[in-house]
Amino acid sequence: MCPKTAKNKGFTLAETLIVIAIIGIIASIVTPMLFGTTSDAELKAKWKKSFSDLSQATMMIMADNGGTLVGAFPGDAAGSEDLKNAFASKLNIIKDCSGTSGYGGTGSGASAEGCWHESGSWFFLNGTTSSTSTTPGLILNNGNFIYFIFEKSDCSRTVTGFNRCGVFYIDVNGAKKPNIIGKDIFEVNIIENTIIPHGAKGNEDPDITCVEGSTSSSNTGRGCSAKYLYE
Repeated sequence: MCPKTAKNKGFTLAETLIVIAIIGIIASIVTPMLFGTTSDAELKAKWKKSFSDLSQATMMIMADNGGTLVGAFPGDAAGSEDLKNAFASKLNIIKDCSGTSGYGGTGSGASAEGCWHESGSWFFLNGTTSSTSTTPGLILNNGNFIYFIFEKSDCSRTVTGFNRCGVFYIDVNGAKKPNIIGKDIFEVNIIENTIIPHGAKGNEDPDITCVEGSTSSSNTGRGCSAKYLYE
C-alpha cells in the first residue's frame, strides 16, 4: 500500500481577498499617522534651525549698533522697513518685499509681493483665520518666509512679562501648507538684546495656547514657538 500523502492546505481566493482588504484598511489608518508624525518632526527641526540662524543674525545686527537693538530701527512703525533691511543684510535671501510708506517702505507689503500669506490663508491653531498687514517681508534661500512688524525704536512696547521692539512671524515651510501658527508658522519677539519665542517669558502660556486639537479661542498656537523650541 502506498503511504497516504498529506494534503497541502492553502488559502482560498475568498480568504486571500479578505486578508488583502484587511491589510489595506490597516495601511489607510497607519500611513497618514506615520506621515503626520514625520511631518511634524521635520517642521519642528526646521523651526529650531531657523531660530538659530535668526539668533545669529540678531547678534550681528546688535554688534553693528553698539551691542543693543535699541535705536537700531528708528521711526517706530516706519522702522519695519529698517528692521527687514537689517535682517536681509545678515541672511541669505532670494526675495525682498518692501512694506507700504506707513511702514517706511515703497512697496505693497509682504503678502501682496509674495513674501507672506494673504489674509485669510493662514490660520491659528484653533482653526480661525489670521490677517496680514502691509508690513515688509523676506524669502530666504532655505525657503523660509518672514513677516516683520516693528513697534518701538526704544524697545519699550509692553507685553506680558517683558518689553519688546517688535515681532516677526516665520513660516519654516514657505508657501507650502499647512500655514498654521504652531505647526509651520512661529512667532518671535524682538527685545533690546536678543530675540525670544512667544511663550518664553510668561506671555502666551503654551499650556493654553498650544493644545493640539483644541478649538478654544485662546488656542492661537503662539505658545508653540517656545514649547517646540525648548522641548
